[in-house]
Amino acid sequence: MKSSIYAVCWIVLFMGAFLTPAYAQQAQRTGEITKIDAAKKSFMVKTSRGETNILTTDKTVFKEGDKEIKLGDLKVGDNVKVSGERKGDDIEAKEVVKEEAAPQEHEHMM
Repeated sequence: MKSSIYAVCWIVLFMGAFLTPAYAQQAQRTGEITKIDAAKKSFMVKTSRGETNILTTDKTVFKEGDKEIKLGDLKVGDNVKVSGERKGDDIEAKEVVKEEAAPQEHEHMM
């Protein structure tokens, strides 16, 4: 009886090791877009740590404030915050938030 219990425990442990999903490493980057490759649905973001290639998918959500935007609405020079999962040296974006541009100061001539 004890050997049957041990056998069942080992089987459960063994199966659990192979059936447990692998957790992807989460990653975030905040920086300036330096390059966009629309054909590959990717863009480069420059941060204080260097440049990172950001991959997008059909599931990537793009936002600016409260409204949804598209990859085509981003341009070089935009500041973005990217949340996603590491894919080698790249990040596969789950969400890209375009930061609103700071209001420009106007010089007043007197």
